[in-house]
Amino acid sequence: MTLSAWDVYGELSTREFEALSSSQRNLVSVLDLRQEVNSGGFENYFRAWGGNTAPVALGALPGLISQEWAELLSEAMSLFGAAYPSDPDERGDFIDANDLYDALSDLDSRYYELEGTVEADAILDEWVKAHPETAPSGG
Repeated sequence: MTLSAWDVYGELSTREFEALSSSQRNLVSVLDLRQEVNSGGFENYFRAWGGNTAPVALGALPGLISQEWAELLSEAMSLFGAAYPSDPDERGDFIDANDLYDALSDLDSRYYELEGTVEADAILDEWVKAHPETAPSGG
């Protein structure tokens, strides 16, 4: 039985992120991004724990989906300045203090356009198939 990327994510996302292998962290971070942004935009992503994995997603996106996705995430992260905040509350406060709502909304539109033109689920399913070590084993 072949697991989808979302099946693997469902298993792995319940585990401690740092305890995952590098390939598992890459997949989880990319799917954290997709889940959170699709649920409420970049503002939601950055205010939630999923945004904690943004630096990993940034490095993983070129190999998992495309460089274009990585560039969009990089642009979104750059709104926070040179040092990306690791804490969701700090990111939320920064969004509020710097009135980033319009900038994040513009990035959301570009992200949704990418989601609409790239078969990310199929790409990630193929990546999981090609990297069986990513599938969870044990508990």
